[in-house]
Amino acid sequence: MTGRDDVRLVPLGREHLARTREWTNDSDLMRLMDRSRIVSEIEHEAWFASIATRDDCEYFAIEQAGEPRHVGNVWLWAIDARHCKAELRIVVGEPSARGRGVGHLAIDQLCRHAFDQLALHRIYAYVLVINPGGKRAFEKAGFVVEGRLKDDRSTGSGFVDSWLLARVVR
Repeated sequence: MTGRDDVRLVPLGREHLARTREWTNDSDLMRLMDRSRIVSEIEHEAWFASIATRDDCEYFAIEQAGEPRHVGNVWLWAIDARHCKAELRIVVGEPSARGRGVGHLAIDQLCRHAFDQLALHRIYAYVLVINPGGKRAFEKAGFVVEGRLKDDRSTGSGFVDSWLLARVVR
């Protein structure tokens, strides 16, 4: 998908796997994404092979178009064709790309794809309250907070709340 402002989404491919695994196992990102353990290379390869067989998710690499440089991933998860909805998840893994608008542009592009190409009506996301930058990115992409889920996720040392955000076709 060609995007705006030098951000484009391309189908996640083998060339994106090494960086994706690096970000998956980054301790700071694991905390923000509610990941509890390191993913081995074998597990990562099995996951990548499995996504090609599924029809309930779509994965894209986020590239900065001018370079192109893989800076993150964005995906639709739990695509529900009957109810015309899906969850959107994102990670901007490249530190130099964070805080520069990459996230909200990728979120917006994937929403447009979901609405226009997949005929979805509602896209939703969960964001941990310890990730205010993530919440801002979704809001800049047109999502609204629908609620705050009290003690929604266990961190191992306690519980944290999550925001539920959504964007619907207008």
